Amino acid sequence: MFFKDKIRLCFVGNPNVGKSTLINRILGINKLKTDSNPGTTKKIIETTLNWKNKEFTFIDTAGVFKKKNIDFNVLVKTMKTCDIVIVILEATIEKLDRLYKRLINHSLTNGKGLIIIFNKWDLIINKRKVKKKLLHFLKFTSNQVDESEIFFISALRDIKFNKILNFSFNISKNLNKKISTVKLNKWLHKIIKLNSPSKIKGKDVKFKYITQIKQQPPIFSVFVNRPKKINLTYKRFLEKELRLNFNFKNVPVFIKFSSTKNPYLKK
Repeated sequence: MFFKDKIRLCFVGNPNVGKSTLINRILGINKLKTDSNPGTTKKIIETTLNWKNKEFTFIDTAGVFKKKNIDFNVLVKTMKTCDIVIVILEATIEKLDRLYKRLINHSLTNGKGLIIIFNKWDLIINKRKVKKKLLHFLKFTSNQVDESEIFFISALRDIKFNKILNFSFNISKNLNKKISTVKLNKWLHKIIKLNSPSKIKGKDVKFKYITQIKQQPPIFSVFVNRPKKINLTYKRFLEKELRLNFNFKNVPVFIKFSSTKNPYLKK
């Protein structure tokens, strides 16, 4: 299986949320300047780490507080240059604001791997109750977030952060994963049998076949007799089931519907 040996990680988060501290802890040295006062990081800083024969580039960005206080276009442009966006949030937050929802959705719609980290977990007393609340925040952020793995950490007090690097590597592999057409069609026929789309004016929507047309991110093309009649809800259902079945954890997948003859029919 092909995967990238160079992985670019973009860290975004509020001022003083612990982005620079986390990067320093992963690096094992205090390379980035940190301070208890918010706004220490004023510009984009890149740092490289070679770990287990892989090259990780960490991109530290200025803290996000309000859209009007940051150059949002610069932040978005920076996110586009990475493979994985790491969104760091404070475990003590009472709600997920609109800007973060937009950043999370922007990451996924642009085909980036996504890791969501709740930092300062050591400050939480009733961890079970708070974790449930935080996961509830994310549930309604994006249809591609609900099955993601979320990290709860203390960048200041935890000792090892290799799990984040390992998981980033797995996400990189998932972004470049290639599923055979045979496996995809077995899955498609099975899922349609279990949950077929609604009829259109009494007529069935007939699925012909599915194939993967792109990697980084994974994009699939489904050929159907009425592609324009597939509603968004059913499309989201197929994307979610495809992601779960082929273990595209923390990676967005996209399905495009087309109408054409099946070239595999004679085979």
